[in-house]
Amino acid sequence: MVFRLHLARHGETLFNIRGQLQGWCDSPLTPVGRAQALQLADQFAEVDVSAILSSDLTRARETADSVASRHPDVDRLELRDLREWHYGGWEGQPNAALWSHVFAAHGRNYGEPREWDILTASGVDHVIDAIAASDSLRLAEDSLAVALRRDRAIATILAEGSRRGGELLVVSHGTMLASLIGELLPDAAPVRFPNVGVVSMDVDDSGPVGASLQASWLSTPSGPRAGSVGTIRRSA
Repeated sequence: MVFRLHLARHGETLFNIRGQLQGWCDSPLTPVGRAQALQLADQFAEVDVSAILSSDLTRARETADSVASRHPDVDRLELRDLREWHYGGWEGQPNAALWSHVFAAHGRNYGEPREWDILTASGVDHVIDAIAASDSLRLAEDSLAVALRRDRAIATILAEGSRRGGELLVVSHGTMLASLIGELLPDAAPVRFPNVGVVSMDVDDSGPVGASLQASWLSTPSGPRAGSVGTIRRSA
């Protein structure tokens, strides 16, 4: 069955505006973030949404709930597997404290334009492992732990979409969305999600080659932000 999959990031949070690492910390939406969630709800008000899935962290739940308020008869599912990467002892620290270290370890300069795109051009596993290795508390996830969660989340998403059809909305987090995109569209350019940014793709699992996925636009409630991020056909 063909279905359309929308991957969205949560609205703006307190930690976003304070420049702190969130991970599994339950940073609340700001007033701007709540307004963004309502704009996302407007964006999906006329969409044939068949289910709304989200991380179980508050910022993702509240963003998804805003959309669900326009679709009261649509099922809501919360998945722990859709949580952000777990940054361990780095959580709550300034973004620069971690990322300057990780970027420097790979010969890159944190904060310069396109440096994230260059750092993640070959994937994100080395980034996740660098975070885990630098965590003095040894609580951060490594790439294997993230991959296991990612794969379970994708399996659930594909199963729900195949069963329901229509259009599925999934609300998650910036770097976890990068992990999902990297697996679903391995030939795609790196994607950086703004708050309530959306990447949409068509999924067809009825053919002999398994699933084909086409990502269209990275968009926000105010309009498109970037062009196509890529296309891939995945063998069964």
